[in-house]
Amino acid sequence: MNKFIAWLETPSRWSELRELGQSNLVKASLLMPVFGYLLLLNEHVHDFLTIRYDGDWPFNRLPSVWRVWMLFYGSFLLAMGSIAFAWRCPVEIKRYASAFNLVDTERNHFTAHHNETQKIADKLKLLYRNMSRWECLLFLRPRLEPELPNLGAGTSPDLQTGDQWGLGLIHIWEINNVKRPTLRIAIYVLFRVGILLLAIPAAFTFLQVTLVLARHLLALI
Repeated sequence: MNKFIAWLETPSRWSELRELGQSNLVKASLLMPVFGYLLLLNEHVHDFLTIRYDGDWPFNRLPSVWRVWMLFYGSFLLAMGSIAFAWRCPVEIKRYASAFNLVDTERNHFTAHHNETQKIADKLKLLYRNMSRWECLLFLRPRLEPELPNLGAGTSPDLQTGDQWGLGLIHIWEINNVKRPTLRIAIYVLFRVGILLLAIPAAFTFLQVTLVLARHLLALI
């Protein structure tokens, strides 16, 4: 079980969820449960959505609007994942695709004034203090020393750097990237299952259309 959770944890990092969580497709899925609710309550729409080629096995064993059900639940799961992502994903991950993007964009701003560099130290101190046991295991870098000048750079062999503030920003991004592992895994599962539910009716419809086309072409031969 632990290996399975560890296997899920890596692809569920916030940076991995970022592209899908902020995509327009997933954002649009927020409206799909509403449309699905209206569709499922309308009997005339049921008749319209019933596909004539669903009379063969195994489709004749399924509800007439099984595609709508799967689209509804798939989009609903994507919407739930999108809401959770928007709610709990750290702002550093939402804004920057990588730690180096954060450093390149923010380093000059933070190092221009002493008060700004102190904000890096204060934020690091807060992040270190609030890390859970699981998060500590996931964050593998040697910790900086926010209480010391220059974040403790040069005070130990592990903290040799000529850009302590850039390294501090990297730590901030990477710690945020592993925050809330349980929630991240849940969002990852919601996204993957939602996509799977959307893909199944699309794949079956593609196969049915292809078979119908093949029959028509064979009939012409």
